[in-house]
Amino acid sequence: MNVEKSQLRPAGKGFVLAAIGDGLPTMRRLVEAYTGKNNKKYIKLDGEITPLLPSHLYMSGN
Repeated sequence: MNVEKSQLRPAGKGFVLAAIGDGLPTMRRLVEAYTGKNNKKYIKLDGEITPLLPSHLYMSGN
């Protein structure tokens, strides 16, 4: 998802619990957060912008 095409506004940075891969455990990772025009929250994780789901454990850094 492209930030410019999807009309997302930067909302700051925060931490999310996510797996890195390669058999490593789930770790806290710093991510960029965005807000859509419908007030939905999105995060940029591994270069991909994905919706912030209830299964994500997100803590705002702002």
